[in-house]
Amino acid sequence: MLVSMTGHGAANGSFDWGTITIDMHSVNSRYKDVTVRCPRELSMLENLIAEELTKHFERGKVTVNVYASFAPNLKMAKINGQVLANYFDELMAIHGRLKLLEEIQLELLLNLPGVLEQPEAHIFDIYEKISEDILSVLRQAISKWNEMKRLEGDHTASFVTRAIDDYESLILSIEKEWNEAFDEELENFRRKIDLLLSGNAQDSGDTTYLQGVAVMADKWDIKEEITRSKSHIAKFRETLNSPSSEGKKLNFLLQEMLREINTIASKVGNAEIRWHVVEGKCLLEQIREQIQNVE
Repeated sequence: MLVSMTGHGAANGSFDWGTITIDMHSVNSRYKDVTVRCPRELSMLENLIAEELTKHFERGKVTVNVYASFAPNLKMAKINGQVLANYFDELMAIHGRLKLLEEIQLELLLNLPGVLEQPEAHIFDIYEKISEDILSVLRQAISKWNEMKRLEGDHTASFVTRAIDDYESLILSIEKEWNEAFDEELENFRRKIDLLLSGNAQDSGDTTYLQGVAVMADKWDIKEEITRSKSHIAKFRETLNSPSSEGKKLNFLLQEMLREINTIASKVGNAEIRWHVVEGKCLLEQIREQIQNVE
């Protein structure tokens, strides 16, 4: 199964305290990264939202925007009558001692500390209810986001499956070409050995001769690379069809496959095989571009 790192989800809800809309989207990233943007009145919920979100994905950069519209009773500042009365009583006492003639205007007292209780205070009073409601809307948005990511992942899996099948066909073609060309390449190899070691003893039992042959043989035959390539392909398919999305492991296997086919290219001079190598490297690059978008 593959799950894409890119996706979008949105949800909204209406409650007695107001309405909430959550919009979220994600893009590729090597790590797990979450950014939450809330209205100033709900900034205390940003960590809670981030903690909930991190439970639902493995890697990627996710941005969550929270929009809120509060009920009228939460938007309006409230006057603390007792605090206002205390201010008024003290001012009246001072007013009397100074024998001032001007009347005290109550509206001028509203800006004194503690007289007006700002809306944020009322929101904090129902923090538990608001946080519960927001999390319920968030989970709806996450569900839609994950649905889109799974759909994108299915499309990616279809492409990658076809591409890995084509790559396997190329490896089998390389194996066939190598088996057919083996005798001729072996004779060329023997001539190179004789030429390069012409200054040493030519007795096949000579240690120096055998060591030279061993070193050159390791840099000539590609059967091991072909065998490892087929093993990597089998493991890639197994990982591709696993119950969870394993983008990092798939990317690692692609690196190993690329290493093997590069080694084949460096060892073989056969024109047909080298052309298969070029096609194989192109396929691996196409697969790699798709896997970069997978969790």
